[in-house]
Amino acid sequence: FNNGKDVMDDNAVQGNSSTVDGKTMKISWRKYSLLYKSNAGFATSGINMRVMRYADVLLMLAECENELGNSAKAISLMNQVRARASVAMPAYPTANYPCDSKAKVFEALQHERYVELAAEQVRNLDLIRWRKNKKQTAEPISYFTANKHELLPLPQTEIDNNPKIEQKDQNPGY
Repeated sequence: FNNGKDVMDDNAVQGNSSTVDGKTMKISWRKYSLLYKSNAGFATSGINMRVMRYADVLLMLAECENELGNSAKAISLMNQVRARASVAMPAYPTANYPCDSKAKVFEALQHERYVELAAEQVRNLDLIRWRKNKKQTAEPISYFTANKHELLPLPQTEIDNNPKIEQKDQNPGY
């Protein structure tokens, strides 16, 4: 895509420069970078395209299989995501994620979704779903307050400017 290269060089990367370990370089997510920069016809708009990745589908299916009690199938699906040559990650079970029970498989699945789908705007939806179904053993967001942070506050300007909205209509906790 990028002048015949598989990896983008510093000149092609969007983003600001950053210095890490004494080396200054431009930083950018590698995910989709070549897709958006290509001239192959599917990057013809400035609109941010929604992309549903096959890895996301596999991990959703793994979550379903685990809920149905098919932990071995769930582990197999997670390992399909990890088995890509470009990823080179060890298969489950691992030392940190032994996968020896339904709960442990779910912990591995949470981790896998966290690392595989980083910066793809699905984490919040995962957390909402897991909170609603009481699947989390610990809250990953330190400042989260139940019955408050499920909804955003109504902006005070909206309350002030709309005669049909009163302060009592504000979302809970604000």
